[in-house]
Amino acid sequence: MLDNDIVDDQSINEDSYDGLVSLIEASKGVLSLLIASCKPGDFQTQMINRYEAELAPKIPCYRVVLNQQEPSLRAALEQLVQDCPELQEPHTSAVITVTGTEALMEIVSKSGSSELSRFFGYLQWTREGLREFPYPIVIWVTPKILSRLSLEAPDFWSWRSGVFRFVAPTVEETGVINQTWEKSPLIESETRLILPLDELLEQVESLEKQAMETPALATLYNRVANAYANRLKTRQTENYLEERDRAIHFFDKSLALQRKLNLPTAESDTLLQLGDIYRDLELWEGVFPLYQQSLEIARSLKDSLREAAALGRLGNFYQQYLLGDRANNLEEAIASYNAALTIYTRDAFPEDWAMMQNNLAIAYRNRIRGEKAENIELAIASYTAALTVRTPDDFPQDWATTQNNLAIAYSNRIRGEKAENIEQAKKCYENALTVRTLEAFPQQYTETLLNLDNLDRSNQ
Repeated sequence: MLDNDIVDDQSINEDSYDGLVSLIEASKGVLSLLIASCKPGDFQTQMINRYEAELAPKIPCYRVVLNQQEPSLRAALEQLVQDCPELQEPHTSAVITVTGTEALMEIVSKSGSSELSRFFGYLQWTREGLREFPYPIVIWVTPKILSRLSLEAPDFWSWRSGVFRFVAPTVEETGVINQTWEKSPLIESETRLILPLDELLEQVESLEKQAMETPALATLYNRVANAYANRLKTRQTENYLEERDRAIHFFDKSLALQRKLNLPTAESDTLLQLGDIYRDLELWEGVFPLYQQSLEIARSLKDSLREAAALGRLGNFYQQYLLGDRANNLEEAIASYNAALTIYTRDAFPEDWAMMQNNLAIAYRNRIRGEKAENIELAIASYTAALTVRTPDDFPQDWATTQNNLAIAYSNRIRGEKAENIEQAKKCYENALTVRTLEAFPQQYTETLLNLDNLDRSNQ
């Protein structure tokens, strides 16, 4: 079984950032309630500083912190306008950032209720009063507050122009940010944090009405397509064919806009995502051209990481594609994985390197051309290499997968002592079963246990 590709938090954050900035730019002279969700801390501050720097001086930026004893959004805005007379002038451009909501969760009033409840109440009953502030207003909340907002202040929620979720990078005890996203440019949409489809469609409609043909709109097209794709994969749709076509339609719109705006890097990524959709839908004839186009763009840009991403996808495609010359397909898969490994080195990209080694081993194990005994030796070597990164402590599930695969290779090994190969295969299956338990992974447990039982029976 091939490893799943990896999605990263940076993609989520960049999507949210692009959408937020585009709606701010599209909201000149009108009230626009933009809700940004993130854990409070340095990363949230970095995001605020980033969009303020990008918007200024064209759009002046203001900040306001909610009064913790009187958490009224309207009152905070009124105080800001009073302190900044330029905001009272007609046709003034501005964006107002509101922070401080996270502190309300910790404050309890004399009546015993939290100040957060009062904040929700103010939002619910003063919506009309916000009309006097014709600006985009970015309200930063925690994910927990966001989850309650639609329930506690549904009237205010219905006025939102957009919701943008940011994921703060994890910080290890050393204080160093764990930027694993730099090592995983592969995109896999089903694990991506996806906004509700209706919210994404609202954002698209808003930008299209403003004729905002921006990179952010292309990103939103991708997110809508991924939302439809996720519904297809999780069988949440009652009209499979219609939503399949809509997923492809929005990816096509994204590609057309990216080409119009000359965004080859984004186009390369979108081609991979669309190729993944065709792959998951088993529309095999459409998969190869999309991956190949992505590869050609990456090579023209001398973008080695995107080149490796496309090569890895092509390798997977040749393994899964059952039509055509099977022997030739496996040769192409081996060539693609080996090419990817010239970029994904063990020192620089250990996880991706291990994934390519595992998949390369599968291709060698199934190889038709060449000497069978030698192909199995090459498979064992690649699996063993993958296990230098895929340890039981760091990557237990991947370690178990590779142990299971290595067991199959040893059980089919031609060279060496047969009894020794069988014992090595049994040991690998037993290793896999320490992770693939009945409680945690019942299907994988059953498959691995069955393989182990069959191995014992065939050698009695």
